[in-house]
Amino acid sequence: MRNRFFNRTCRWYLSAAIIALFIFTESCNKLEKTGIGSELIPGSDKLITDTLYLNVETSLSGLDSVNLDTSVIRRNEAVSIGYLNDPLLGTTTAAAFFQVLPASYPFSFPVSKDSLFLDSLVLAVNYAAAYGDTNAITKVNVYRITDPSFLQTKPYKIFESPSFSTANLLGSGSFTNTTLKAGYKLAYKNDSVFNQLRIPLSAQLGRDILDQDNVNGALKSDSAFRVFLNGFAIVPDSTLGGNGVLHYFTLNTPSTSLQLYYRVKKRDGSNDTTVAVLPFATLSANTAIANKIHRQVPNGLSGNNGSYAYVMTAPGISSFVNIKGLDALKGQPYIVHRAELIAEQADDNSVSSLFTPPTTHLFALNSLGQQTPVPYDSVFYFNRVSFDFVRNVTLNSILQEYCGGLPSYRVVNNQKLAVYRYHLTRFVQNVINGNTASRTFKIAAPYYAEFAGGNISLTPLNAIGAGRVKLYGGNHPTKPMRLIIYYSKP
Repeated sequence: MRNRFFNRTCRWYLSAAIIALFIFTESCNKLEKTGIGSELIPGSDKLITDTLYLNVETSLSGLDSVNLDTSVIRRNEAVSIGYLNDPLLGTTTAAAFFQVLPASYPFSFPVSKDSLFLDSLVLAVNYAAAYGDTNAITKVNVYRITDPSFLQTKPYKIFESPSFSTANLLGSGSFTNTTLKAGYKLAYKNDSVFNQLRIPLSAQLGRDILDQDNVNGALKSDSAFRVFLNGFAIVPDSTLGGNGVLHYFTLNTPSTSLQLYYRVKKRDGSNDTTVAVLPFATLSANTAIANKIHRQVPNGLSGNNGSYAYVMTAPGISSFVNIKGLDALKGQPYIVHRAELIAEQADDNSVSSLFTPPTTHLFALNSLGQQTPVPYDSVFYFNRVSFDFVRNVTLNSILQEYCGGLPSYRVVNNQKLAVYRYHLTRFVQNVINGNTASRTFKIAAPYYAEFAGGNISLTPLNAIGAGRVKLYGGNHPTKPMRLIIYYSKP
């Protein structure tokens, strides 16, 4: 009996020891993952847990340079086209510029030009998404680009575009989000296409293409065709009323193309209708692309005295944040369990359901004012992935859940309002430990997140031009932005 009891007792103690070891190990792991300063844990386990609130100062950035953003839209990324009238943050005009080319050279039609008869010429662009009032009507004009410097080798920033003349109007089109998504039945066959912007172009341009030859004309080589037709500019009409909308189109797909419908006279005298397709996504040469986006931001935003903070996706404005009193904590025996900067969306009463909050990013600024990851905390969200030898930059993955870029939501007066939580646990602990000093932070909503030293996010954080948010600022009288620190002390 005694041996059986002894054995059961030993087994119980052994199990308890294993469980205790597991709990201790998990506690250590959790301690490390949350950035608690383990070197500050005193010998006694009698700790007092408390919460500390630190005020912040907020100010606007980018009002003067909003239209000097250096973001570049590349061939495999969506371009924006449209006009947006945001009652809070002003207007946005987005125009797209791109080329279409024959898939190979020399390009030829099946018969001589005397036996070719034009039906129609259509510019088709693949539709992806919309931002703003999706019921709004958008009107665009298509112009011919004659700028010889519009080349595939030049990465156009979003404030740059090739030149064109409004005298070279080739066609116009009006559409809504619904009409773009709806199926369109092709005239010469029973097929239907979906998610396409289709703009009929000048019959004269169609006839000019049919009249070209592949010996001495524009169809003989890539360089000859670019001289003949160096691309299209799709420019929105900004005179329409309402809030407007930005539409997003993907060019690097088979459906984005110039489609030339023509009839061929056959030997028996009948006509055969067919189509010649000049795509954007060619195998023989890379086509040029530009997406110019212009913002007109109200000057009155700068007069809010820090009561509100504004963030707008690129090209846009951002907000600086300085944490008051953080350096004064240096040397305190605090064990930081969690520290987070909490930014809450304010009810701006401006049709906010149309203008949704963006994905934001919290940058730290170094002594030169350059954007950097948050010191110490960045080990949890910032990871090198690869190197882009074309752009000469290091690509990094960013875990947005950690650095607060993805908003959660609360409901106030039947309205969904965003809440951003930026984790600063390790940074705050190291300020307290004396390893670093406080610094200026920047809340932004970039296209790609770019950092000093040639580092850039692996993927875009936002669609270009889509998203904005009005936040309570550091000086708001009732709901100020603050840093909250949950900590323990002896």
